[in-house]
Amino acid sequence: MTILYREALQLIQAEAQRHRVAFVADGDHVPISQARNRIASETVTSQISTPKFDTSAMDGYALSSSATQDATIEHPVIFEVKGSIAAGDEPLLIAADEQSGAPVCAEIMTGAPFPTSPSGDELDRCVRNEDVTVIVDETSNRRYIQVFKPAKARQNRRFAGSDFKKSDILVDAGELVHPGHILSVASVGITEIAVLRKPRVAVVSTGSELLPPGLDQSPLHRISDSNGPYLTAMLESCGAAVDFLGIVHDHAESLEQALSSILRKGYDVIITSGAVSAGRFDLIPSVIHRLNARVVFHKVAMRPGHPVLFAQILDFSSSDGQPGRETAFFGLPGNPVASAACLRFLVLPYLKYLQLQRPDDPSHAYLLPPDDVETSTTKEHPVVSTFRGDMDVFRPALVRGSSGHVQVKLIQDHSPGKIKPFLHSNCWIHIHRGVSELKAGDIVDIYPSH
Repeated sequence: MTILYREALQLIQAEAQRHRVAFVADGDHVPISQARNRIASETVTSQISTPKFDTSAMDGYALSSSATQDATIEHPVIFEVKGSIAAGDEPLLIAADEQSGAPVCAEIMTGAPFPTSPSGDELDRCVRNEDVTVIVDETSNRRYIQVFKPAKARQNRRFAGSDFKKSDILVDAGELVHPGHILSVASVGITEIAVLRKPRVAVVSTGSELLPPGLDQSPLHRISDSNGPYLTAMLESCGAAVDFLGIVHDHAESLEQALSSILRKGYDVIITSGAVSAGRFDLIPSVIHRLNARVVFHKVAMRPGHPVLFAQILDFSSSDGQPGRETAFFGLPGNPVASAACLRFLVLPYLKYLQLQRPDDPSHAYLLPPDDVETSTTKEHPVVSTFRGDMDVFRPALVRGSSGHVQVKLIQDHSPGKIKPFLHSNCWIHIHRGVSELKAGDIVDIYPSH
């Protein structure tokens, strides 16, 4: 029985949640340099506050702001330079020179800790190199600086704990780790984080007409397999660990043996393309029935991709005959664009839910008219395409930005089995059930296609 697309999503979410506890428990720890695009399995918090100590925000001179209050261009305040401190140095203790009587300062580099003074005058701020004049006494070889205006207290100073506080959350459980996370956790000394393992996915192409890549394509009755490489590449780009297991011909026994073997290998998801509709050689439904599959749905009110099948299959191969783990199974249509649509809008949501995430929310764009339609005052918003309205439709499109607005052009030359238009698209438009036509200027939901 055909179900609505929204119902299919609800069932997919429920099935993913059934398997999520076991999936999440089987995590891993990875070095932070390898954590990009992995999903955090635990919340990561800072164990320290940063900076650990007050540091200078720029290169200059650390001095007491109170000693500069009478500084003018005509009567600058002179400080004796008593040392230099760089980032990574131990804090410097600066003592006043009773002989010279001048207030003291220290040359300080960006990131260096502020020096201390036993005299009680805190060296509380950094004056930039550009704002002072350096003087060297050739007789004593002592260095001095001239300050020409009052300095604000505690300026150009980064305070301890002003960045991260102890117990601040750096990465939430379930978040996709991005470079900003890595920068943050590295800054507080964390070297590895707990992540979910990558979902293990097996991909199989079905069809006696298919040729593996690289074989002689001279027989006119054979075609190259495009689904297997495409599904593998897309799944890998979405963070899955994928094994493409080749092509299985349209023989029930071959299909059953292949799937039985795959079930024993511990994959989280098995995906086949082709042989899923109602034709004589569409053998997937009957084969998985013999494998004791629990069919969640078969046929969804969506175009392309209507024949799609989703099931859970138990592995009964153990020596005691007891059922083993359950494996999610997606039988996708053989038409390439239909297979791509089902992957994007059914399989990927399942993997998202399995990994503590939500499917992507759509972006929005203004629909452009077709190239062959001239707008006029009498037809300002021409009809771009019409639909039956009884199902959700997914169409390849090309998104572009113009005048501050995101605009999208529907690919007109389309068919579930036609691949060339897909080459020139970069997104999908989701036309929701109940929509019977789209006009230029309509706001539509769009999703990236790769």
